[in-house]
Amino acid sequence: MIQKEQNGLVYFQFDAFSQKKNIKHFISTRINNKDTSFNLSLYNRSNTNEIIENRQDLAKFVDIPFTNFIFQQQVHSKNISILTKADAGKGIQAYYDGISDNDAMITNKPGVCLTVMAGDCVPILFYDPIKKIIAAAHAGWRGTYKRVTQLTIEMMTNQFGCKASDILAGIGPSISQKNYEVDDHVYIEFEKRFDNLSQIFTNTDENGKYYLDLWEANKQQLISAGLSKENIELSNICTFDQNNLFFSARRGDKGRFVAGIMLCDD
Repeated sequence: MIQKEQNGLVYFQFDAFSQKKNIKHFISTRINNKDTSFNLSLYNRSNTNEIIENRQDLAKFVDIPFTNFIFQQQVHSKNISILTKADAGKGIQAYYDGISDNDAMITNKPGVCLTVMAGDCVPILFYDPIKKIIAAAHAGWRGTYKRVTQLTIEMMTNQFGCKASDILAGIGPSISQKNYEVDDHVYIEFEKRFDNLSQIFTNTDENGKYYLDLWEANKQQLISAGLSKENIELSNICTFDQNNLFFSARRGDKGRFVAGIMLCDD
C-alpha cells in the first residue's frame, strides 16, 4: 500500500489501483490536521457537525466532490445494491439517509463515490478496468460467513458482464488473525460453508477460543469467484495493532475510518 499525506491528513491507497487513471480511491486514517480524531461515522449521531466537517475535509483532500459520496447503513449482511448518479449524496449528512440495510455497493457510473465504514471489519474495494465497474464491500465475520465478497463479484459478472479474471480487489486495513478471537459458535457456523478451515482458523487459546483470519477467508472467496491471486492486494495492516492510525472496535473505539472508490470520466 501507498501512504499519502495532504495538509496533515494521512490516507492510504492500493498499489495496483493507484496505477489506474480511470478511478480515484482512498482509505482514510485517524490522522488529520486537527486536534480531534478523524472520525467519519454518523452512526452514533453524536458530534454530527464535527463529523460532517471531517467528511468535507476528506472530500477536499482526496479531490472528490463532497456531494458525490454515498454512505450506507451497514448491518453485517450480504445485501448488495447497484447504484446510479441519482444516489450520489445519500448518507453524507445523516446516517438515516444512507443506503439502508446494505453492505456492498456496485456502480458503472462515473462521479459516484462508493464508501465503506470500518473499524476492524474488512473494507474491500473492487475495480474492473475492462468494463469500468467499481464496487465496495464491508465484511466482518458475519458478512464474511455470508460470502458478501463472493456475491459482489458474482453480481458484477451477472449484471455487468464482467470477467472475474479482469477484476482487481483490494483487502483493506482490518483486524489480523492473532488479534481476532471468536467463540466456538463462529467456528461451527464457518464449518457449514467453508472448506480448509485450518487455513482461516487457529485454536491455540487454552480456553478453547478460536482466532479467525478475515483476510484469508475473504481472499479465498475472491479466488473461488474466479479472481487471480495476482489481482488481489492485501494491505496487511492490522487495525488493532496500528491503533495510532486506524480506529479499532476491539480497542473500544467508537470512531470509524472510510474506504472509498469512484470512477472518473474518460
